[in-house]
Amino acid sequence: MAKALAEAPFAVIDRADLLPLCPHCNAEINEVYRKGTGVSLGQGRTTIYFCAECHKVLGFGVGRMI
Repeated sequence: MAKALAEAPFAVIDRADLLPLCPHCNAEINEVYRKGTGVSLGQGRTTIYFCAECHKVLGFGVGRMI
């Protein structure tokens, strides 16, 4: 059920029975939307992750393929 990873300086435990909460609207996050901007070749691509309930931003990701 729960599995700890030994590489981290603290316990990291997999919990499939829990859903995280949106820090903005407190809804359970069972789905996250994403929207990408830019072109993946050369310039890089920025991805925005946001809550499916309130549409507020949860985080960003930047990727570049050269």
